[in-house]
Amino acid sequence: MNVLILGCGQTGQALAQQLYQQGHAVTCVSRHDKQLVPIQHMTQDIHYLTLDSTPLFDWVYVILSPSQRNVEHYQQTFIDTARPVFSALQSHPIQRVIFISSTRVYGENSGRWIDDATMPYTNDPIGQCLIATEQLWSAYWQDKLTIIRPSGLYQANSAYLRRLAHDSQQITVRHWTNRIHRQDLIGFLTFLSTIKRLESSYLLSDQQPMLQSQVINMLREQDNLTPLVIAADLPETGKRINAVRFSQSGYSLKYPCFMDTYKKA
Repeated sequence: MNVLILGCGQTGQALAQQLYQQGHAVTCVSRHDKQLVPIQHMTQDIHYLTLDSTPLFDWVYVILSPSQRNVEHYQQTFIDTARPVFSALQSHPIQRVIFISSTRVYGENSGRWIDDATMPYTNDPIGQCLIATEQLWSAYWQDKLTIIRPSGLYQANSAYLRRLAHDSQQITVRHWTNRIHRQDLIGFLTFLSTIKRLESSYLLSDQQPMLQSQVINMLREQDNLTPLVIAADLPETGKRINAVRFSQSGYSLKYPCFMDTYKKA
């Protein structure tokens, strides 16, 4: 299988290596030059993507990341690249396009459960940008498209979570969070190439929603800080993710529980 990966950050590079080890021919495209031997790499701005001198690709993974976390850069990175990519791939025998989105397309903020059947909807401008992008890619690729919506990515010893735990002074809400280890995102993206019949979309989460207050207090205890008091009558925010299709796909999580991973770290 000839695979094209658009976006070659940490996830894209690791995915490229795993697919190559499985015997696939892999080409990566990113804004900046990278040394990925033996992976083929091309430095291009995908707003002007040209694939005239490449192999004919069967599969495409789209793993884009904006340079800044604001609506303008999300628009440029996601919405504005959909048409150029589609045009550049018109002469290729594409079997499957895998587009990496986010659970940010769901605006639920009262602690309720969402699953694969939940329709994306949010008032968040960045989430709305991602929904618009999903709709564009769906219009272009139709039944060849699979959308992946990971929850919060983590890896052991996250500096951000440690800072959050240390800096928190009080717990004011019962905020639900959902996570998936980066290695399981990469593993599942690789695993997709072995599934005969793919779904149109997959939520990705470890099926262990956690209250942010639990995470904060666990990390505070690890660092010998006093746990924060959690009142019983606090309002609930956030959402809880039930990733049904993911859990039924046959993929085995390497990191099935965020809390257990951090306890071992």
